[in-house]
Amino acid sequence: MIRGIIFDCFGVLYGGSLETLIRSLPAERADQLRDVNKSYDYGYIPRASYIEQFATILGKSPDDINQILQDTHVRNDELVDYVRALKLSHRVAMLSNVGEATLDKLFAPGEIEELFDVAVLSYREGLTKPHPDIFLLTAERLGLAPEECVMIDDIIENCEAAEGVGMQAILHTANQLTIQRLGELLVHEEPAI
Repeated sequence: MIRGIIFDCFGVLYGGSLETLIRSLPAERADQLRDVNKSYDYGYIPRASYIEQFATILGKSPDDINQILQDTHVRNDELVDYVRALKLSHRVAMLSNVGEATLDKLFAPGEIEELFDVAVLSYREGLTKPHPDIFLLTAERLGLAPEECVMIDDIIENCEAAEGVGMQAILHTANQLTIQRLGELLVHEEPAI
C-alpha cells in the first residue's frame, strides 16, 4: 500500500533554472555549469561562490545571474495545492538536489514544514539523487518502507533509482498526467472495505 508520496522540487513543484542556462551554452561550458551546480547541491560550495562561478562561465555579472535564477523559478501552484490535499491522507516528503538557501527564496517561512512531513535536501545530507541511499533515507524519515512510497521526479534516472530501492515512481511530464497516475496508484493500492 502506498502511504508516502515524495516530490522532487525543481522540474516538478518549480520550474528549474539550470536547464534554461545550460541551453544557452556550448557542450563543454554546459558541463562546467553542471559541475558547479553539483558542488552546490552537495553543499561543497556556498551560494556566493556558486553565483560567482556561474557568472564567470556565462560571462555575466553576479547580479545578472541572481536575476536569471530568480526569473526562471516558476511555481507550479497546481501541484503545490495537490501536495496540501495529499497531506490530509498520506505522508508527504520533498526530496531535492538543492544548494543552501535556494528554497528560502521559493517558499514562504514555515511553508515547507506546512506542506511536507519531511524535507530531504542534498546539501544538508552531502548526497544527491540518483544515489540509492538518499531515497532510502527519505523513506526512513517518513517512517515507511521504500515499498510504501512513490517518487515523483522529472528525471528518468531518479525515477529508476527510486524503483531500484523498491519504491514506485512517476516520471513527471505534465500535472494532469502525474495527478492521474498517482490517483490510479492510490486507488489500486487502497484495501477493499
